[in-house]
Amino acid sequence: MKKIIIPFAACALLLSSCQGLLEIPQKGVIPVENFYKTDEDAEMAIVAAYDAYFTQYTSGGNDNIFNALWDYPADDMIAAGNNKTDNIAQNELHAFRFPVTSSMISGGYNAFFRSIYAANLVIDAFKDGLPEGGHTDVTRRVVAEAKVLRALSYMQLGFGWGTPPIVDHVLEATDKPGNAESQKAVYEFVIKDCEEAIPYLRERKGPNDKDGAVIVTKGLAYTIMGKTKLFMEDYAGAQDALWKVISSGNYELVKSEDLENCFHAAGDGNSEKIFEFNNEYDASIGSYNNHAQKNAFWLWNWRNDVMQIPNGVGTKMYKTGWGECNPSKKFIDVLIENDGMDSYRRKAWVKTYDEVLYEMPYASDGENPVMGYTEKKATDKSRGIYRPSGLYGSIGWFMWKINVQQQDLSPNNRGIANFRIFRLPEVYLMFAECAVKTGKQTAEALELVNKIQKRAGSQTISSELTMDVVKREKFIECWLEGCRYQDILRWKDYDELKLNGRYFPNYVDKLFNGGDKHEGYIDESDADWCVKLYPDLGFDVKKHLLFPFPFNEMSINPNIKQNPGWE
Repeated sequence: MKKIIIPFAACALLLSSCQGLLEIPQKGVIPVENFYKTDEDAEMAIVAAYDAYFTQYTSGGNDNIFNALWDYPADDMIAAGNNKTDNIAQNELHAFRFPVTSSMISGGYNAFFRSIYAANLVIDAFKDGLPEGGHTDVTRRVVAEAKVLRALSYMQLGFGWGTPPIVDHVLEATDKPGNAESQKAVYEFVIKDCEEAIPYLRERKGPNDKDGAVIVTKGLAYTIMGKTKLFMEDYAGAQDALWKVISSGNYELVKSEDLENCFHAAGDGNSEKIFEFNNEYDASIGSYNNHAQKNAFWLWNWRNDVMQIPNGVGTKMYKTGWGECNPSKKFIDVLIENDGMDSYRRKAWVKTYDEVLYEMPYASDGENPVMGYTEKKATDKSRGIYRPSGLYGSIGWFMWKINVQQQDLSPNNRGIANFRIFRLPEVYLMFAECAVKTGKQTAEALELVNKIQKRAGSQTISSELTMDVVKREKFIECWLEGCRYQDILRWKDYDELKLNGRYFPNYVDKLFNGGDKHEGYIDESDADWCVKLYPDLGFDVKKHLLFPFPFNEMSINPNIKQNPGWE
């Protein structure tokens, strides 16, 4: 796959609008008056916009902002970490006790608007084509790609904040735009951007076109349109847009045995990726960490200072982690009941403690580790959860789906894997939901659901299409992909969030508590600490249907009206 290395001269021009106090020529920066003149300039400009999106979506704060906003508040994970005093901003989001000053909320809001700014720079510069000669095929395409990137951010702003200001051009420093007229107006703006862009966008060149997964394509535009119309409950319109993606022939599910690599470097640009941000390590770029999902490889890995992460010959694991994401009991119960223990999907999504202890290699196993239980392993204190108090916020199951592995890192431990935004299964399941609502193409929709189930190796293959089937399948398949929390609010299934923030057990190994063999158990003695300390925590339908506009935004812009419950 062709990897993109960002031209930082263009980035410096596009992502900085401040003038220096001294008129000294700045090295490595192209003067504005010499830029925005050629097709080559247009290509550099849109690449810089892609870079801005990757940087903001994955490094909009200490956390990966895309996953943080849409996964921490859901019911399918526990925002864990080291203990009850760790991971505070994430815990606040998970327990619905976050304030208007939340770093997670402001980080997301700012990240999306910085991304929009980068897109608007491109649109403003080339909306009328080149200064001499007007539009070319390149300028039309570049403007179209920028509009779809802008639509991607506005779709999320609309869902998260309802009525963010609609900014369709680069603002002056003194501009203070007010709220959009309505959430519907924001969604209509998203759809308009996509509709205007589609005629000028490229198509992916079939399922094996890896490059087509990391650029804005017609498939991405139709996916954004379909999801946005689904939010608007325009099921017929959403179904039509999503069917264009499905019927294009440009995407297909990967094989069952390839499912485990879908979220790692080996799965970059695979056949079911509709869009992901492209990433390549370049040691010459000093600020590369900001283009490498920043702290994701610690945040989304197992906690290494309370347990020994598998470290033997052939390990897939990265040695360091903060353990800030563990599967919830609800998720595990539904997954096992639906799929069974032996499904490809179960094994690709989560691991049991016994699998961690006996099916993964440790240094104490030697150069030729034998997988499986042995008496030596059962008493080996160089593996397992060695802190006597156990692993915080855990029920003894380990997230495997999007943990960061060695294959995802450069030699100096910087991220090299792409970052996924849309995958084909989400499109299949959104289409299936629309089919339930419209009563049209239900046979085709059931076939798509069955494809996902069969690929998963699930013991459950549905014989009819219902909303319960769609909801359960999406709950499992799209775990930790930023869908679940959005779906709960969209479906008004608010009761699904009633346990958030109320259960933080420890998972303890008896071998490190006086026992003679490894045996894990759940310690619930302090599992309810959060609700005891914060009795008013939890989802409030009068307050939490939307995020608050950030305190810093409200402080400087009197034209923004705060969302209900946050006044």
